[in-house]
This record gives sequence, structure tokens and C-alpha cells, in this order.
Amino acid sequence: MAKKKPSALDALTRHDEEERRLASLRDALRQAAALELGTIVLDAGGGALGSEGLRVAIRKALGGTSQDPGVGLKPAGMPGVKRGDDGQP
Repeated sequence: MAKKKPSALDALTRHDEEERRLASLRDALRQAAALELGTIVLDAGGGALGSEGLRVAIRKALGGTSQDPGVGLKPAGMPGVKRGDDGQP
């Protein structure tokens, strides 16, 4: 028996399901990374800085300034995935 060629609608549905699964996985990984980084900060005495002091210290360590919070920072993404000028992989 010959297989029926999947319709574009079926393919789009599978694609959307996969995107939702990957978004959920990304969220779980971000939470795990935040927990790991938070533990490192606390172990290093970062709790004494308070939230704003910690933000300033991180900005300085990453090359930004407290005046320009986004300078020098890149959003977490997938390692090894280069992005084009439009922000898309």
C-alpha cells in the first residue's frame, strides 16, 4: 500500500507542535541555567551585593555600563548557532 503524501496542513501542525516542545525545553533549560548561576553567585558572596549591585557587577564584568544595561550583553541562545543581521538563525 502506498503512503499518502502528508498535506501542508499536517506538516504545519507537526512543525507547530515541535516548536512548542522546543520552547518548553528552552524554558526548562533557562530555569536550570539560572539556578546554576544563582548558586555560583551565592557561593561567591554575591548575595551581599543585593539585586541592583549584582546587576551592576554583571554589566561591568560583561563590558557594559550601569547607564547602558544592554551594552555588551547578548541574549542566551544556542551555542554554535550563528545568527544573521535580522536576528534569525
